[in-house]
Amino acid sequence: MIFSRFGTRITLVSKSEDAAGQLRLQGTGEGMEGTREYGRADLKADDGGPEIDAAIAALPWKDKR
Repeated sequence: MIFSRFGTRITLVSKSEDAAGQLRLQGTGEGMEGTREYGRADLKADDGGPEIDAAIAALPWKDKR
């Protein structure tokens, strides 16, 4: 299970790269409306970094249209 650094459960939906080449993750937070962006460092997981890395690898790239 993926969480924000504040402990909110997050469902990741896509990933993108900003102008500086940094990975940005889009996700919905439990009890929140809409999608928010998160950095890799903003995330925590029950099983640590490997769980986050696996979730990121499985995400589709965000459509830039």
